[in-house]
Amino acid sequence: MADGPIQVVLRPESYRTAREPARGGGAGKDFFRDRDDAFVLHRDELARTLRSLGARRASDHRVNVVVQMRDDALAKSHRPLSALFSARRASHVGTVNYGELIIATTPANLIAIAEVVESAEATVTWRPDASGELQYSPTGSRSESSAIASIREWLPAEARGFTLDEAENWLAANPSTRAEVELLALPHVGSALREATIQEVRALRTQSPAFLELFALTGAADVLAASQRAIGIDHRAAAQVEARYSRHIDSAAFRRELARLESSSVVKRVGLGDVSVDDTPDAEQSVVGRWVASNTRSADRRPVVGVIDGGIDWQDGGTSSWVVGHTGYVAPVHRSIRREIHGTEIASIIVLGSELNPGFLNADEDCRVYDLDLFSADEYKKDYYPAEDDFFEVLRESVERAKQDYGVRVFNLSYNFRRAPGPRPFSLIAQTLDAIAIDLDVIFVISSGNLAEADQRDEWPAAEADLLAVLARAGAPDGLGAPAESIANVSVGALNPPGLNVGIEGAPTRYTRRSLRIPSVVKPDFGAPGGGTRTTPLDTTGMVAMTSVGEIVEVEGTSFAAPVVARYLASLDAAIAGDVPREVLLALATHHAKAPRILSRSKRVAGLSREFIGRGLLPSVAETLDGTTHQMTIVLSDVIQPKKKVVFPFRWPDSLTSPTGSCRGRVKFTLVAEPTLDHAHGVEAVRVNLEGAIKQLDPDKGHFEGRLQPTHELFTGVTHANERTLITELGKWFPVKSFETTMRGRGKSSDWILEIEYLTRAATKIPDDGVRFAAVLTVEDPKGVAPIYDEMRASLIDLNVALNDLRSWTTIGVRV
Repeated sequence: MADGPIQVVLRPESYRTAREPARGGGAGKDFFRDRDDAFVLHRDELARTLRSLGARRASDHRVNVVVQMRDDALAKSHRPLSALFSARRASHVGTVNYGELIIATTPANLIAIAEVVESAEATVTWRPDASGELQYSPTGSRSESSAIASIREWLPAEARGFTLDEAENWLAANPSTRAEVELLALPHVGSALREATIQEVRALRTQSPAFLELFALTGAADVLAASQRAIGIDHRAAAQVEARYSRHIDSAAFRRELARLESSSVVKRVGLGDVSVDDTPDAEQSVVGRWVASNTRSADRRPVVGVIDGGIDWQDGGTSSWVVGHTGYVAPVHRSIRREIHGTEIASIIVLGSELNPGFLNADEDCRVYDLDLFSADEYKKDYYPAEDDFFEVLRESVERAKQDYGVRVFNLSYNFRRAPGPRPFSLIAQTLDAIAIDLDVIFVISSGNLAEADQRDEWPAAEADLLAVLARAGAPDGLGAPAESIANVSVGALNPPGLNVGIEGAPTRYTRRSLRIPSVVKPDFGAPGGGTRTTPLDTTGMVAMTSVGEIVEVEGTSFAAPVVARYLASLDAAIAGDVPREVLLALATHHAKAPRILSRSKRVAGLSREFIGRGLLPSVAETLDGTTHQMTIVLSDVIQPKKKVVFPFRWPDSLTSPTGSCRGRVKFTLVAEPTLDHAHGVEAVRVNLEGAIKQLDPDKGHFEGRLQPTHELFTGVTHANERTLITELGKWFPVKSFETTMRGRGKSSDWILEIEYLTRAATKIPDDGVRFAAVLTVEDPKGVAPIYDEMRASLIDLNVALNDLRSWTTIGVRV
């Protein structure tokens, strides 16, 4: 019996309450206040630009312009979508970088917008407010015009990020890929441009050989659906003209087709497709033994992990019962032997992990596997997947079938793509995995990718000064392999396992990739043992797997770290009696992950290590769910609905509250929201932000803190941050937020609330059925003495909060 099992809040819908109405009546900010002469020059330049574009494109039905916001005007409240680019004149159809808005409008409306800009007053009037006090009151046209840095026409050709020669060379060298034509979002419903846009999207698809062979349309589902109703494109017929290993590019035809596509007003940009890579380290595997079946092992009632790879081939009868099923999509004769070996070894870590690696894998988390054998040998790839859409369709159908037939919710994908040249923040496969995960309520666990041997870093040193030197020699961060940047899913970096001759246990491996900054996410999410790097024949990787013929071999690579996390998540899901939303699993994992000791000795090292292993190493499932008497962990899982917020009351434990009401102790808070995504908006793809606030009663004022205090303020102490810092450093627009702090004494009351609110991007509405979320809150005595669990549970019951042990609860976070 656990001493302090995690408690789940029952009837979470009872904590929904109406949001306070938005405060209105105030004037917008004037970024040229006290600089009227400078504003007039700025205003007139904007108007000239708009008039010039309108006149030059007078014969066209549509013009796309880029409205670049000032660096200090990135917040949604400053976006010029009310007075200037209002819904009756324009539609926000895409985003390039932070505050770089693509607006669709007509030439005539550009002139009308120029007139609104010109109407902005040169001198702002002071007007009395409701109390009669004079207030500086710029009009909407002045406020919005002052927030704009510049306006220019959007030209897809200028957004490629590669030369025509580079594009031809990439496509020739990678015959399995195409150039990806990224479409802008449809103008809003009711816009005069919407139907014309649909017709133009349909016209993009042609039967020309250059289009069929070299280009693929990508974009939001509604945009693609509009285009597909027009012409039935036979990509399988197109594939017949493609060589399997090489491709001849007709340069003139390619450039003509590219020019046609980039001249369309519905195209955001044309990019290059990413290329699958087999980046598992090539070191020869050392056979260290043979597997002997255990008579005590049973596959009954074990959770199931889906393995998306080149197939699982176990020839030993003692392991066949651990594979519950096969997709069977790729014929055995069309499989890659290398990928089949890879898939089999991945599966062995999921199934036999505790026997193969007893030093760091738990027997309780050994799982069964479902074989999604979807990757063929390269020479047959086009026979199975003439276009990327074909693979995505088969993947979705296979995942859905695995979930329906065997209850699979966690899928391991130890497979990476090399990113093509160009500026896209998220790969097409990452976007696809996001959509599948959210639609089907599943989780993909993705390897973060491996460096080539020549690019590997030196071993992670013990001394901080030496670490900085090692990273400096390695150069700039190399970035994760796609689709590890997926917003809705989990990516995993590799740590050194115990027992290495060289390499410090718990440190990032030499080969694990270092993440670049990715919008709205911390990637990778976690680290796990992946095998160390051998430098001599006498070295060991510290991690082994089993081949199809029962040989035990040493392995290394992020491919083998990912299944460690996959088996944890599947076991965590199975340990909870009911069907829990994916957000609960992600929140629990995030909440309990910890950096290994070698990576948490200083803030600087901890910050650097996040680029390799995210939030750290996961505990066992038992440690996640059971807790101790010295802490209380609560899970609140519900749906934020339109015009609602969540307010959950709790009391600080008596043992950590002084007679004057001052509260001390360690508190950790994790909030995971179902991502609301629109990838037409690039770095601003997350369209709804959930923010949590932990607020203490102020008895002198008789109420809780009067404003929504952002989560980061309580935990980081940062009270004043500009919008760019909020969205890149402090978690704004991040679907996953996790904070921790220790309080020595705060406030004058033991009464607290957890408040969860939502914020939408400009011109975006929260979905009608709301946004699913899971919040995890832990209050703990840092000294490990006080009976926190008993005290908080009793106080919550006194507040009429219904609780249940998470392990045994069966209904969590239902949309109602």
